Amino acid sequence: MNLSALQATLRQFAAERDWQAFHTPKNLAMALLVEAAELAEIFQWMTPEQSQAAHTDLVVQEQIADEVADVLLYLMQIADHTAVDLKRAVGRKLIKNAKKHPPLRPGLPAGTAAVSAVGTHVLVDWENVQPKDSDIRSLVPDVTDVWLFHGANQKGVGAHQVSFGDRATPVKIARAGPNALDFHLSFYMGYIASRHPDARFVVVSNDKGYGPMLEHAAELGFSARQVGFDNAKVSAAKATAKRAPAKKIAPAKKVAAKKAAAKKVPVATKAASTTSATGGEAAVAARPVPAYGMAAAPKSPGTKANPVAARAPAKKSTSAKAVAVKKVATGSPSPVTKNLNQEPAKATAPIDLAKAANHVLASLKKTKSRPVKQRSLMASIQSLIGPPGDSQAVHAVLARLLASDKVAIDSKGGVEYKF
Repeated sequence: MNLSALQATLRQFAAERDWQAFHTPKNLAMALLVEAAELAEIFQWMTPEQSQAAHTDLVVQEQIADEVADVLLYLMQIADHTAVDLKRAVGRKLIKNAKKHPPLRPGLPAGTAAVSAVGTHVLVDWENVQPKDSDIRSLVPDVTDVWLFHGANQKGVGAHQVSFGDRATPVKIARAGPNALDFHLSFYMGYIASRHPDARFVVVSNDKGYGPMLEHAAELGFSARQVGFDNAKVSAAKATAKRAPAKKIAPAKKVAAKKAAAKKVPVATKAASTTSATGGEAAVAARPVPAYGMAAAPKSPGTKANPVAARAPAKKSTSAKAVAVKKVATGSPSPVTKNLNQEPAKATAPIDLAKAANHVLASLKKTKSRPVKQRSLMASIQSLIGPPGDSQAVHAVLARLLASDKVAIDSKGGVEYKF
């Protein structure tokens, strides 16, 4: 019976007859009492023995069925109007009743000799562990039912569960997916709990992801826990792998070879390390590499005698020039500002940089065949501002062009004009 569907049918039935205004929880509860009284009226003057046999009379049985249905329908409407989840409410109430009224003899319902329906259900995550029936009995001595949750490609799942007979149930997941088996197992546990609220549950798996679900079940009053299992096959495979010497030797040699290769130091690095005692190593490491094919700063006459020492002073003078150029240029850093450090030559004569930059811009706007590379653009600037050889002035003017947002240079040295 689908309780939710039945409640929806009752709502529609009332709406079609304009009964909603009368179906308040108070009125429904009073109507429930009336129907319960009509049910009681059938058995009012019967002896206990006659009431037990009343259903054998088909006419009386139909009367009983009608009144029972009325009681159930009113009860379901009360639950619907008060937002009561009937399945959850019934499960929780059975647990409360069991705690409030413990059985006279554990394992048997009080007052009868019937076999107890209480059982211990073991739910096995077969993708994670594969215990035999003897393993399960060792882990859970009071096991009564076994549920084996497995993937579609796992074969022979119940082959080693013979001792459980039909109390072992393989459950193949509908389809593969992340945590698909975990969700199947959790769903079945809830389904079993709804049918046997007093049942005990044990999940056999090494997967820690079941923890929150089991903790929540325990909070609701269910007996639920998890036990792990060390697969014998996995242990045997690990032991076999440890006994295989050949597999250990080969990787060891490879690791040793890699370590030996890592210890090799390039010639250039050794040379730099040698200069660390004189303080020249930092200058060599920090020396900028010429970009986009530009020439590096010329070496001083002392380079042949001591290359590292000769380059160190040049770096200091270059840094000073770079600071001066940065003060002139504005805007975000560009590839050109890095190259300014590479030209140590000084301007032969002071020029008006603002005027020179405007002159270059005006000239570029007039021409149709503008330079498309940084190298050719710098050559054009040199020819427009003169004098020849004043590379510092060329860099300064180029920096002003970039700061004006009229000219841009990409990471590959290409020039873009915005006019």
